[in-house]
Amino acid sequence: MNLDLVIFDMDGVIFDSEKDYYEATQIAADKLGMDYSLAYYKQFIGAGTDAMRAQMIEDYGGDAQLIDDFLRISEENVHPLVEAGELKLKPGFVELSQYLQANDIAYTLASSNYKSEIEFFLEHTDVDPASFETIISADDVAEAKPAPDIFNKAWKKSGAPAKEKTIVIEDSFNGIKAANNAEIPVIMVPDIIQPTEEQRKTTVAILDDLISVREYLKNNY
Repeated sequence: MNLDLVIFDMDGVIFDSEKDYYEATQIAADKLGMDYSLAYYKQFIGAGTDAMRAQMIEDYGGDAQLIDDFLRISEENVHPLVEAGELKLKPGFVELSQYLQANDIAYTLASSNYKSEIEFFLEHTDVDPASFETIISADDVAEAKPAPDIFNKAWKKSGAPAKEKTIVIEDSFNGIKAANNAEIPVIMVPDIIQPTEEQRKTTVAILDDLISVREYLKNNY
């Protein structure tokens, strides 16, 4: 096996959470009378809340209070769904993680979400935090994706294996750019955002789901 480390993004890769996030933000926007859409939301996927807040303040006329209210209401809409068991694992994550464990391949979580949110999601699902070699969040780095910080830190804290023996699994353009900037090969598993020709050129594969990722790793590593 010519693979030492797999680095997972979380939202849209391990959890089917992006649709819930969008619905929560749309509810908040409607409540606050904001002009908002899925097309607008897509630019923030993978980038983290801080980047979203900064850009939205600029786009909505510098009204920081409006955006803080928007983010607060959005979070208030997401948490009850998670507590009610509505947050689902993406198809194939269990099978892929079992395959990695069986082949002694370490895997790590590297998310632009905050540590408190990651812990909240893991607590309310069947994913054991201890199964990850390490967990890196937005709290651990100076810059979120598309900067390479999150993936470089996850890679380093996981033993810094040869980067050609490391794979990132991502669903977002920001995440793919971050992996490219970290010079770590990346597989895209599309979620809300569908790939363009750019992603076909900057990934090692674009696959339908994590079951397909397992088969790809079996056949190529």
